[in-house]
Amino acid sequence: MMVTMGSPGAVALVSDDLMFASRLRTTMQRAGGSAAVVTGDAVPAVDTVFVDLNTAIDSRLELISRLRRERPALDIVGFCGHEEREVRRRALTSGATRVINNGTLQVVALRLSGLS
Repeated sequence: MMVTMGSPGAVALVSDDLMFASRLRTTMQRAGGSAAVVTGDAVPAVDTVFVDLNTAIDSRLELISRLRRERPALDIVGFCGHEEREVRRRALTSGATRVINNGTLQVVALRLSGLS
């Protein structure tokens, strides 16, 4: 399977939390980028995908594993509460590039997309 690189300043978000989605979209748009919200498991061609590990943890860890196998160069960033050490460990073991705190999502998205 051939996967093309995403547009500069474009990220994807795997989350069912409307607040995270709204904040990330607004932040990215203000900086000249974009954020696609993934409702299933079909992640668009982007350089960075953010995976919400606050809910549906097991299915999202499976998605991280699949994405890592299919797109080895993809930057996969999980995010959850700062006290969720076990979730962080499992995400990294599943193939996440890094795991960040919920509160740093927008800042990290801008930095990784090259828009900061």
